[in-house]
Amino acid sequence: MIATVTLNPALDIILEVEELKLDHYNKVHNVRSTAGGKGINVSKAIKSCQWDTVTLGFVGGNRGRIVEEELRSSGITTNFWHIEGETRSNIIIWDKKRNYHTLLSETGPLITEYDLEMFYSIYSRVMSQCKAVTLSGSLPPGVPVDVYSKLISIAKEREVKTILNAAGEAFERGLEKGPYLAKPDLREKNQILGKNINNEKDAIQIAQEITQKGAEIAVVSFEQKKDIIATHQELWFAETVHHQIVNLIGAADALVAGLAVALTEEEQEFSEAIKFSMAAALASALREEEEFNSREEVENCLPYVKIKKYQNLVKR
Repeated sequence: MIATVTLNPALDIILEVEELKLDHYNKVHNVRSTAGGKGINVSKAIKSCQWDTVTLGFVGGNRGRIVEEELRSSGITTNFWHIEGETRSNIIIWDKKRNYHTLLSETGPLITEYDLEMFYSIYSRVMSQCKAVTLSGSLPPGVPVDVYSKLISIAKEREVKTILNAAGEAFERGLEKGPYLAKPDLREKNQILGKNINNEKDAIQIAQEITQKGAEIAVVSFEQKKDIIATHQELWFAETVHHQIVNLIGAADALVAGLAVALTEEEQEFSEAIKFSMAAALASALREEEEFNSREEVENCLPYVKIKKYQNLVKR
């Protein structure tokens, strides 16, 4: 089983408009909602890859109930701690004419010290049943920035592979405990470890720095469809070459899911794990929804993934 942690889940509400006009009347043609948050998105993709998955975190109120019921109905095991506050909502405005997706994200409910203690207890028990765990997304109010650091330590004590996908200080503190894989979340700004990522050279330097700081594997995305993957011994470039991209929201989470699945299926070569993860991201990006529905969709995308191994590690 692969676990996912979403400390700040959301109920995603998608509003479809023909063309978004700022400071103007806009008619919504369709509304739908779905359970969201980075780790939850990862669990959905893992389930579609035919792996059992359990998702952990905090939920509360009516939105939290809706999130939990949806996940259970799709066959995803949930083990949330229930809080007094209300689970946040995310508003996604889909401009169909220009195919723009605008995300409006709430901060999230307050998490108390007692809530956090109960979550740690649940997490510790679940780790005894898992091969890997992904730690994804933003932190709600009340959660300390070293939370991922502690979760990595607990998982490593039980020999569970950890995949860290976060931003800012929470990401940097997590690196200190040596996650198995680390991928910075670049949604809010194209910067990590105090450096901007504008091109391939920048991505290579950051990926190598992430491994130097403790991660066994680093994945750094740039220019939307390209990634640098670094280990202590190897350096890879990967990109998708399909041109019919529909929706990039959720593609990064699908990539994390693909990595979790492929690296847990230990019979795969590392190069094949890279290709599978990129194909998972592409499968997500080719759909209007944020996730694909089957492993077959991922496998169909494999021919559109190009990877190359650098002959020598790039010197900084």
